[in-house]
Amino acid sequence: MHSNFNNPETIKNSLRPWQLHLIVSLFFIVFLNFSFWTEVSQILNPSSIINLLMLASVFIFILLVINLVLNILCFKFSYKYIYPLVFIGSALSLYFIKEYHIVIDRDMIQNLVETNPAEAKDFINFSIILYVLILGILPSIFILKTKILFGSLKSELFIKLKIFLLSISAISCLLYISYPTYASLARNQRHLSHMIVPTNYIFAGISYLQHQIKSAQTPFETLSEDVSLNNFWDRINNKTVLVLVLGETARADHMSLNGYQQQTTPNLAKRELINFENVQSCGTSTAAALPCIFSHQNRENFSKNKAKNSENLLDFLAKAGFSVQWRDNNTGCKGICNRVDFIDLTHENDSQLCQTEECFDEILLSQLTDQIKNNPNNQVIVLHQKGSHGPSYYLRYPSEFNQFQPTCTTNELQKCNKNELSNSYDNTILYTDYVLNKVIQLLDDLPKEYNSSMVYISDHGESLGENNIYLHGTPYFMAPDAQTHVPFFMWFSNPFLDDFAINQNCLQQKQQMALSHDNYFHSILGLMHVNTKHYDAEKDIFNSCQQILLNTTASVTQ
Repeated sequence: MHSNFNNPETIKNSLRPWQLHLIVSLFFIVFLNFSFWTEVSQILNPSSIINLLMLASVFIFILLVINLVLNILCFKFSYKYIYPLVFIGSALSLYFIKEYHIVIDRDMIQNLVETNPAEAKDFINFSIILYVLILGILPSIFILKTKILFGSLKSELFIKLKIFLLSISAISCLLYISYPTYASLARNQRHLSHMIVPTNYIFAGISYLQHQIKSAQTPFETLSEDVSLNNFWDRINNKTVLVLVLGETARADHMSLNGYQQQTTPNLAKRELINFENVQSCGTSTAAALPCIFSHQNRENFSKNKAKNSENLLDFLAKAGFSVQWRDNNTGCKGICNRVDFIDLTHENDSQLCQTEECFDEILLSQLTDQIKNNPNNQVIVLHQKGSHGPSYYLRYPSEFNQFQPTCTTNELQKCNKNELSNSYDNTILYTDYVLNKVIQLLDDLPKEYNSSMVYISDHGESLGENNIYLHGTPYFMAPDAQTHVPFFMWFSNPFLDDFAINQNCLQQKQQMALSHDNYFHSILGLMHVNTKHYDAEKDIFNSCQQILLNTTASVTQ
C-alpha cells in the first residue's frame, strides 16, 4: 500500500521498495535454492579458502541477479500481483527440482504449458500443497500486508537506474575477478543456471515467449511439392494400411524384447518382429521429440521453429495420396497433425476403457477395423499412446495388468523403493505389450486383400530414480541413457512382406545398428516408396532390404 513520506511513524514501520526486493532476494537464496547450493558445493568442494571465496562470490552474484530482476519487474502497481506469482512459481519450481531432480528450462516450460488437466492432476499431492502453502502463499501474504513506501515515479525510476548500474558493475567485477571459474561452470555445468530459483523459470518463460513470437512470425514452408509415388506401386493391387504407434515414455531396457529380466513383452515375444535394440531419441520430452521424429531435420541441427512452420512426414504421405489420420490418447500432436485428420479419444464415453478422467490406450482401437474397411484409399494411421507417462504409473493400466508386485501407488515417487517403482513402470510396459498385440491382431485379421504393417517407436524414455533422477525432460546434453534409449520395432503381415518385397533377413542383420529418431522420416518414406528430394537413402533402414525396389527406384530417379 502507498504511504506518506511526511509521516515519520509511517516511514519507521515501512519498507522502501529496494529494501523489500533485497530481503526477498535473500529469502530466495537461503530458503528456495537448497538444491542449487547442494549441487554447487559438490562441484566447488569448500575445503580450501579459495573455494570458500568462490562460493561467496557465487552467493553475491546470484543475490545481485535476483535482486536486479525483482527491481526490473516490480513497480508500485505491479508488485502485489508479481510477488504472489513469483513466490508460488518458485515453490513449484523448488518442489520439482528437489523431488524429481527436474531441470527448469524452455522445454520444461513448454511441457507445462501443453500439459492437459488430467496430466497435471497426476502431480497433485500433499507434499506439493505444503510447498505452495509454506513457500508460496504465506510469503505472499506477508508481502501484501507489509507497508511499502513508494516515492514519486521519477524518484523510483532513478533508484531503479542506480540499482541497475551498480548491479551490472558489481556482476562485471565478479566475472572479471573469477572469470576462469565462472567460464568453467558455464561450459561444463550448464544445468546449474536452470536450478536457480526464481530466475530459472523466469528466464525460461521469457525464452519460451520469445520462441512463440518468433514462430508466429515465421512463414509456413511447403516442402512436399515434388512428392510422388515411384512406379513400384504399379505392381500393388492390395489396399495398404500402415499403423504408426507412438509410444509414450517407454524405455528400451525395460522391454524383455531387449533382454530385460522381467517378462514385460510376452505377447510381442511370440510375434515375428524386426526389433532395433540400439536407438536414441532426439529429445527427452514429448514436446521436443515428436516434432523431431516427423521432421526431415537431424537432431544436431533441429529447429523447433522450422519444424513447426514447415511440412512434416504426415504431409508428405498425404501429398503422396495416402489417407492420413492421427488418433490421440495423449496431449495432442504438437502441431504435427494440423493438416490431416485428427481424432481426440482422451474423453470417450466408454465405461470399460475410460473409468477415470482419462482412457486406457485400448481406446485408440475404437471402431478402427470398420474405419479401415470403409476407407477405399491406402492409409497411414498414427496411434499416439498415453503409454507409461508418469508420475502416476499405476493409473496407466487396468487392474488386471497389475502383475508385478509390490507396486508404487502414489505420485510421490520418492516415497517408493526402487522395486516398487520399477514394478509399477513395468506394468505399464506389460499393458503396452497387450495393446500392441491387439493392434497386430487387428491388422492380421483384415481380409487377405490388405497389406498391413505396424511400426512402433517411443518418443523418449524415463528415469526411475537412478542417480536420484525421476521422470524425463532432462536437457539432452546431460540426459541419462534411460531417457534417450528408446524401443523401435515393426511387424509386417505376410501379404505386406510379399507385395513390398521386404527381405526380413536383411533387416534382422541391422537390428544391432546404432539408430536414432533421425532414421524415422526417411525409413517410413522408403518403406512406402515415396519419392522426394528430402529423402535420404543413407538414413533409410529399409534401403537395400526391399529387393524389387532397387531397379524401379533407379529408373524413376534417373
